[in-house]
Amino acid sequence: MYKPMLAVMTVAFCIALTACGGSKAVAQANGTCGKQLTDLQTALNTGAMTQDEYNRSREEALKNCYHNN
Repeated sequence: MYKPMLAVMTVAFCIALTACGGSKAVAQANGTCGKQLTDLQTALNTGAMTQDEYNRSREEALKNCYHNN
């Protein structure tokens, strides 16, 4: 129960940073690109974000992953 809640809180924090223009910090906050994508999927599955929010966040995460590698 604790781990999914932590993942949702992490994603919410990252989305808040994205809204503030901190998109580079989003990629760094979650460590790896795979972890960030997993956290986004968890947030979608638990209802913490809508499908539209997930799509936008996933697209941004993928851009950051490709840009940073």
